[in-house]
Amino acid sequence: MPEGRFRLGASLLAAAFVAAAFTSSGCGTRITTLYEKVLGSKRYERTTEAFTRTREVHDGLEVRFILSSTWLSPEWIRAFSEEYASIYYLDAERKERMINRWKGESETYERFFVALFTPDDRTNDLDREETLWALHLVRADEVDFEPVYVRRTSLRPEEVTRFFPYSGTWYRAYEVAFPKVAGEKVGAETAALRFKLVLSGVQGRAVLVWN
Repeated sequence: MPEGRFRLGASLLAAAFVAAAFTSSGCGTRITTLYEKVLGSKRYERTTEAFTRTREVHDGLEVRFILSSTWLSPEWIRAFSEEYASIYYLDAERKERMINRWKGESETYERFFVALFTPDDRTNDLDREETLWALHLVRADEVDFEPVYVRRTSLRPEEVTRFFPYSGTWYRAYEVAFPKVAGEKVGAETAALRFKLVLSGVQGRAVLVWN
């Protein structure tokens, strides 16, 4: 599988970095730094897992679709910015451009990274105006919001694999934005933010919940 080859290649590259680090002074700190540049930091991995939800929709044994999404919360954006900077430390222009855009848009909108798998690739078209899918963000008070935009991700395929490993070869990756008001607390009885990202269509309905 392509993902397996990617991980194997990354592991071999990480091993080569570690071996090189052992031959120099201060090897302990350097090993950790080089390893995280290749395979990623544990902090980013934990943060992404905490803000990611997945739902599989079946018809008997048949998979209708799989929806996975990461809420691009302020905490996630901080972890992403640090991770992205550590990878593109030699490409300052791309690093600053990407981090500034993702930070800026997440301050303006409530944003999600969405990965969708459908057995028939022709039905994986969330970004088309005539799509048969409906995507909504439902707030804690059950007020629902339509997306401001749904677009294919601006990340390169290898970046998607690195930052969102659940988005495999047969998935299609999107960036989705909703009005910022959708993330506001709506009353004293609401202890924390809670979203429901709802995707519905002819293939079924999936609900992802963040408490």
